Amino acid sequence: MAANKVSKDTPIRLGDRLGSAFGQLQDKIRERAYSIFLEREPGTGDSMADWLQAQSELLAPIELEIKEQKKNLVAECNLKGFSPEEIEIEVENNVLKVFGCHRETTGRKRAGATESSSETIYFFQSAQLPVAVDLDKSHATLLKNGKLKVTLPRLAAPAPEAPKRAARKAGA
Repeated sequence: MAANKVSKDTPIRLGDRLGSAFGQLQDKIRERAYSIFLEREPGTGDSMADWLQAQSELLAPIELEIKEQKKNLVAECNLKGFSPEEIEIEVENNVLKVFGCHRETTGRKRAGATESSSETIYFFQSAQLPVAVDLDKSHATLLKNGKLKVTLPRLAAPAPEAPKRAARKAGA
């Protein structure tokens, strides 16, 4: 199975906080939602609809599937075209968040000049986890076929405490 890994040298960041690129995306969504608000007729629509429309315009859709196994939760999604360095994963309060930012640049020569353009593709998906997980033992791998696989070991349930017995005094 190790042959499917992109590289052991480029692990995907798995932590409890998304990076600054996620904050920049939120700013872009906020700016676009405000533009949508300014473009609509006064007294129509609502801020949530503006936000959701801005998200749908700026985010590429991904489907995040969570599978429950005996010892682990496994999350999978297709991220073809992304590299491990472009993907961030966060687990906080039993919520798994997967974020990525990919820049595609194209160039072509025309009449002795080079014309180039670039496009930034963002995705974000979150899912409530059904059980608590051990973030320290979790890992993520981007397979050659573009599938992201995040393995999240279940936290061991605390052992039940034995009932305490009251000490009896002799002669009582």
